[in-house]
Amino acid sequence: MSHHTFEIENLTKLEARVKLTVKFEGKEVDEVNLEVQESSRYFEAFLTNRKYHEAASISQKICGICSVVHTIGSLKAIEDAFDIQPSEQTIDLRKLLLISGHLHSHVVHLYFMALPDYLGFESILEMSSKRHDDVHRALRLEKISTDIIRLIGGRPVHPVSAVIGGFTEVPNKEKLETILKKFKEMKEDAKKTVEMFMTFKTPKFENNSVQCALVKDKEYPLYDGKIVTLDGLEFEAKDYLKYISEHVKYYSTAMHSRFKGKNMMVGAIARLNINYKYLSDDAKELLIKSGIRLPSLSPFMNNLAQTIELVHFVDKGIEITKKLLKSGLKKERIKIKPKAGEGIMVAEAPRGPLYHHYRIDKRGLIKYTNIITPTSQNLESIENDIKQFLPRVMHLPKEKMILELEKLIRAYDPCISCPTHFLEVKFV
Repeated sequence: MSHHTFEIENLTKLEARVKLTVKFEGKEVDEVNLEVQESSRYFEAFLTNRKYHEAASISQKICGICSVVHTIGSLKAIEDAFDIQPSEQTIDLRKLLLISGHLHSHVVHLYFMALPDYLGFESILEMSSKRHDDVHRALRLEKISTDIIRLIGGRPVHPVSAVIGGFTEVPNKEKLETILKKFKEMKEDAKKTVEMFMTFKTPKFENNSVQCALVKDKEYPLYDGKIVTLDGLEFEAKDYLKYISEHVKYYSTAMHSRFKGKNMMVGAIARLNINYKYLSDDAKELLIKSGIRLPSLSPFMNNLAQTIELVHFVDKGIEITKKLLKSGLKKERIKIKPKAGEGIMVAEAPRGPLYHHYRIDKRGLIKYTNIITPTSQNLESIENDIKQFLPRVMHLPKEKMILELEKLIRAYDPCISCPTHFLEVKFV
């Protein structure tokens, strides 16, 4: 029996340009290459010999969708190197920024990337005449989430007010009241999003990838915590290199990661599996109503998990904003004294744990940078899932088969710009 190859030249509704090449014989899939065709942008090299205070403003440019978490991740790593402990107020404001960044990212993915597939449209633009309410809900949620980022971070993309040890400007009472109002405005639309996605049928497909997420006592954490796998292994951020390894593949500009030699799956479904007990009451109620059986090993469930997170993050945003309104905000100034040191941090990006790692010399110059993004942790799992899933859909007409593969890939919500940053590749 002869070998065959088929290609999807440009996978649509993804952040960046990606090509899929599959080699198979009969119904046996021999090779799956998810070919990331974005230019490598060398952010880790850009940061070499730059001043410590430039790290956040440079690394946040890795991605426009994930800019909030890259900003906070970079600040936390520098603070770790300098032994700086931010105040409770600063941490609460950063948590609000992270929440708003997750809300924005989830909304963009769910409505603009995933939803058209399940409703039979090519794009959200094509939906506008027949699914008017859904499109307007998407636009409302997207606008409100970016408004909150702007009110806290100074602008809707690549926030500028968050700095080492604090904020250059904190929201006044009027802005906090506006933020609270905006979170409350999102609640009903977030619930309707869950109710809509729970009606969609997904294939019964599971993988054996290692699922990882942050864990912190009685929280559904985004800002900090230990990294824990679904089967209970846990470690601190400073030990991440003992468990996570990166490598390059000849056909892709993106880094690939593995967990102790195994495929990884991170993101909303992993967070839900590991931390579901700490969801808000309304999110728990919708989780039960959705019918998801936890732990779920299905990548297709990632979309529904994201919708449940929408409700939880809105509730958490309301809770933190009320706390800040009650306590009041004050301007804080932290004196920073650069010193030689090493800083490592982890935070939950919308797509999973994000690691920032810096080594700084006594002059405050960055001498080493390592950034491991969630999408790089998911890429091996995506390729393996395609290899296992494709034989189930080979009997379908070509267009339908391609759509089912695209649904699988898009379920991971890959942010391709983030992992295309490696410094050097050597082929021997």
